[in-house]
Amino acid sequence: MKVADIAKHLEGTLDGDGEIEIHQVASLDSARSGEISFALSTINADLLKQSRASCVIVPESFAEKVPFPVLRVKNPKLAFAKAALFLGSQKKSRGEIHQLSSISENAKIGDKVQIEAFVCVGDSSEIGDETHLHAGVKIGRNVKIGRRCIIHSNVVLRENVTLGDNVILHPGVVLGADGFGYVTDGANGHTKFPQIGSVTVENDVEIGANTCIDRGALGETRIGEGTKIDNLVQIGHNVEIGKRVIIAGQTGISGSSTIEDDVILAGQVGIADHVKVEKGAIIGAKSGVMARKIVRVGLWAGYPIQPWHEYRRNLAKWNKFVKTL
Repeated sequence: MKVADIAKHLEGTLDGDGEIEIHQVASLDSARSGEISFALSTINADLLKQSRASCVIVPESFAEKVPFPVLRVKNPKLAFAKAALFLGSQKKSRGEIHQLSSISENAKIGDKVQIEAFVCVGDSSEIGDETHLHAGVKIGRNVKIGRRCIIHSNVVLRENVTLGDNVILHPGVVLGADGFGYVTDGANGHTKFPQIGSVTVENDVEIGANTCIDRGALGETRIGEGTKIDNLVQIGHNVEIGKRVIIAGQTGISGSSTIEDDVILAGQVGIADHVKVEKGAIIGAKSGVMARKIVRVGLWAGYPIQPWHEYRRNLAKWNKFVKTL
C-alpha cells in the first residue's frame, strides 16, 4: 500500500514521497524498507534520523528534517495503531478450506473464508465472508459468525453462539459453555438448572486467550460492540456487557450482572451476582463488588468496594494502626 493511501486513511499531513510502498508496521529501531513506524514528541531527533523506516508517523509539531517521508497527526500512537489495522485489512484471505477440516453439509461458508486443518463446523452454522478459522477451532451447531473475523487455534464456540463482524478470539477462548447454576435439593445435593440460552458477541470485540463466557441459563449473555476483554477472564451466564468496555485479566463477573458502556475493570476484579456497574465507572485492581450492589460513575477500589478517596484514606489509617502493634 502506498504512503499516500495511508495518509488519506489517517487524515494526516504527508511530507515526502507518497508513492513509496508500505507492507507492515514496525518499531522505530527495528523498522526496515517497506515498513512504517511512529515517534512521540519526546523522541530524540538523532535517533529518529537513524531509523531505516520508509515512513514515520510524527506529531503535528514535528519540525526536524529526516531522510524519509513523515506523516503528521495529532496522536501518533493512535494513528500507528490504526495504520496497523488498515494494513492488515488489505491482506485478503486466500479462501482455502483444508482437506483435514470437517464441515457440515448444511453449513453455509461465505466468500474467501480461510479454514485450516482440524477445524469442525457444525450443522446449520454460518461463516461470514473473509473470516479466518485457525487450526483446531470447534464450531457447534447453529453458530453464526460475521465477516472478517479471526478465530485463533483451539477456540470452542458452542451451539447458538453469534458473533458480529471483525471479532477476534484468541487461542483457547470458550463461548457458550454451561453457566454455573444449581438448585439446592436438601440432602439430595444440587440439581443442575437448565443452561439452554445463548451468547451474542457484537461487532469489533476482541477476547483474550483462555477467556470463558457462559451461555445464558434461559436467555442471553451479551458482549457489546467495541468491548475488549483480556486473557483469563470469566463471564457468567446472563451477564450484559455494554459497548467499549475494557476488562483486564483474571477478572470474574458472576451471573446476571450488568456492566454498562465505557466501564473499565482492572485486573483481578471480582463481581458477584446481580451487580450493576453504571456507565463510565472505573474499578481498580483486586477490588470486590458484593452481590446486588450498584456501582455509580467514578473511581472505585478495595474490598468491599468503596470510592477511591475513601479507600486511600482507610488504607492510610490501617497502615498507621499496623505500625502501632
